[in-house]
Amino acid sequence: MTRDDFIQYCKDHYPAVVDRPFMKFPDYVALRHPDGKWFAVVMNVPAAKMGLLGDGELDIVDLKCDPELNSILQAQPNFRPGYHMNKAHWLTALLPAFKSAEELGELIDGSYEATR
Repeated sequence: MTRDDFIQYCKDHYPAVVDRPFMKFPDYVALRHPDGKWFAVVMNVPAAKMGLLGDGELDIVDLKCDPELNSILQAQPNFRPGYHMNKAHWLTALLPAFKSAEELGELIDGSYEATR
């Protein structure tokens, strides 16, 4: 799945406000509630920062997640602790590992609800 697929899914399923809050990282995209709280952050980071081989960049998304579920999912190959977020409450998903945003649908729902 691409970052654009993920962003479009969020725009289609939630009243998501999309912005780019970091001038230093213009490709980072925050998906926010109308009140401004974000429920997802899409970033492009070096693959090595995710513990993967290669020099290229990888699209990832941070989602807020229940700590118990978070600890279980972090043991799965397509997830990591929240990148630059609280590691107990945020989870990173490696976007290219998923065929569609629907595969992350329950996690996106959970993040949206947890950040209301």
